[in-house]
Amino acid sequence: MKSWLWLLCWLVSQVALAAEPRVRVETRLSPAAPYLLGSTLRLEIDLLTSSWFTQAPQPAELQLPGALITPPNGQADKLTVSRDGESYFGLRLTYLISPIQAQNFSIPALDFSLQLGQASGPLRVSSQALSFNAQAPAGAMAEAPAGNLLVAQQVHFSQQIERSATPLKVGDSLTRRLLVEADGAQAMLIAPAEFAEVSGLKTYPLPAEVKPLSDGRGAVSGGQRRDSLSYVIEHAGSYRLPAMQVRWWDATAGQLRSAEVPAVDFEAQANTAYRLPFDLQADLQRLGRGQHLQLSRLSLLLIGSLLLLGLAGYLARPWLSQQRRRLQNWRARRQATWLASEAYAWRQLQRAWRHTALPLAPLYAWLQRSGCNANLRELGQQLPAAAGQALQQALAASYGAPPMQFASTQQLRNSLPALRRALRKQARAKAPALRPLNPRPTPRPQA
Repeated sequence: MKSWLWLLCWLVSQVALAAEPRVRVETRLSPAAPYLLGSTLRLEIDLLTSSWFTQAPQPAELQLPGALITPPNGQADKLTVSRDGESYFGLRLTYLISPIQAQNFSIPALDFSLQLGQASGPLRVSSQALSFNAQAPAGAMAEAPAGNLLVAQQVHFSQQIERSATPLKVGDSLTRRLLVEADGAQAMLIAPAEFAEVSGLKTYPLPAEVKPLSDGRGAVSGGQRRDSLSYVIEHAGSYRLPAMQVRWWDATAGQLRSAEVPAVDFEAQANTAYRLPFDLQADLQRLGRGQHLQLSRLSLLLIGSLLLLGLAGYLARPWLSQQRRRLQNWRARRQATWLASEAYAWRQLQRAWRHTALPLAPLYAWLQRSGCNANLRELGQQLPAAAGQALQQALAASYGAPPMQFASTQQLRNSLPALRRALRKQARAKAPALRPLNPRPTPRPQA
């Protein structure tokens, strides 16, 4: 009798184990070695399963001292592959890694929690640990501005000239816009343009625009930077804005290249209707009437103060350069924060809905960032009856065997804004209270 009970328990355990979905994790670095300082590597992690994902996997945090890391932007590539004669459905998470120091890097194993259909609970898996060595291109770092070399597969350098009037006169402005597009490089690694000062022109820099390049399928293929400067004409005459050059390392050919935009020549005519806020010629005539120039103690003190300020500014150039780099790093972190925010995931979901009847990957990403830990089944229960039924029909039609056509999910899409407002209101209600403005110190016990 005991043997029969033992056999029955063993059969039940085997059936339960057979019901669990199969999971595979594949990790790779792309492209292949060698890896150069300033280049961009792609750490691709494929999460494969014989079932389906009911909730988007949360990207694990990756930190590598000496490298700039861009985590997955909330969108994962959907995969359908065959391994050992079996079909797997999966998602690919991509981390962008740009080494900024020449050294050996060790990528640790990253842990992921998977919510899968037909699974008894969350499944925890880990990626494979990898390592790589980043080296500086021989003889190329000396040509890079501030020691930062742009490493890319292809660089496009172009300019755009905007005139406030035609023909140009004194008081008008001319704006020069420079655009650098680097394939296979992160936008934060593109150095800012260094515009030349031209006598007779007053310069006014405009804010730079830095953003990633997309390959049209939601993945990042490179970066671009746009620098702009406005020149205000102060005197009539002929002017030339010098040609500008960008030097970069071709990662494909393994050699140093340069991209250049031509010089800009233009004429400026006199403008009788334009007058300076003060009459410079009248002031010069008054100074030249044979009177001796006398400087008071206050004037001498002011001149000495200006000279000291100029010397202090010259000595503070390294500190100012460091502050500029900190500002650039802060802008890069703010850009990365925006790409990892709930609002960005919501925008990507709305864009994807224009082309796909049920964009699962953007929907998973928005659910995870909105603080809603519910899977798709629980999401259907929180929505109105019609929207929840449309979601269940869409899932059944997508993952059924064989796949079927399903009705429109417009009701589901119309119901999500109300759910988003409810989730944000719930998140604000759970926010921790502020600390006391003037906390009183705890009295010490007397001996």
